[in-house]
Amino acid sequence: MMAIGPNEIHSLIEQLQPVRDRAAEDKIAIAGLYQFASPDHDARITAFAKIINVLNSVQLAFTFASKHLLHNAWWDAIARSPIPDSDKNLYANEFANFIKVGFVHALFSSIESALRLFLRALDPAACNGGMAEFKSIYDCLFNSKLASAPRDGGQLLDLLRLVRNTIHNNGVYFSPRGGNSALTWQGDTFEFKQGIAVDFVTWEFLIRVSDSLRALLREIVEDANLHSITVEIDDPFSRR
Repeated sequence: MMAIGPNEIHSLIEQLQPVRDRAAEDKIAIAGLYQFASPDHDARITAFAKIINVLNSVQLAFTFASKHLLHNAWWDAIARSPIPDSDKNLYANEFANFIKVGFVHALFSSIESALRLFLRALDPAACNGGMAEFKSIYDCLFNSKLASAPRDGGQLLDLLRLVRNTIHNNGVYFSPRGGNSALTWQGDTFEFKQGIAVDFVTWEFLIRVSDSLRALLREIVEDANLHSITVEIDDPFSRR
């Protein structure tokens, strides 16, 4: 029924698990590094909690799909009237796309919110109080506020930002300046062609990106300049 079959769903859940486990290990390690901080409210620690929550949610969504959307008996139980198999297939595939879009948005949001808080903590006046466009935030943070720029950090966030922006056009790339773009990250080149849907945002790509974001985040929070801040960097989101 779904474009992603049960075997592939199980494989993706298994691929996500070690990324989730590494993020949990990072959270524990960083909480130990910042022993003065509250693990529930310091942005250097809650950033990992957000990534863990994103990965948990994707795994839960896949589990729901595997246990329910792939089975006619579930559809028959919840339907008010018979649902044609073609419609079941359409709904299941749209749900798979929904998971993917949600994954991209949630990953982007978790890293963006953390880096804005870090920049404000290091320099409250920079980038209009941390409210400038996101590229300005991480360029400023990496190039002038941290003790050392994370390797490939800018390229990774450029790539994620452009992928996320295509969602506004249902996966099609449009640059406000026109023309195509190409980014190289970890030895691979990713092309964005004006007016054409990107074709490389597979689940394997997103899992690779999520683990790289996790590693990038750890490199940032272990930076000497951020570590020198001996007061809590409050994460307002954590106090909802």
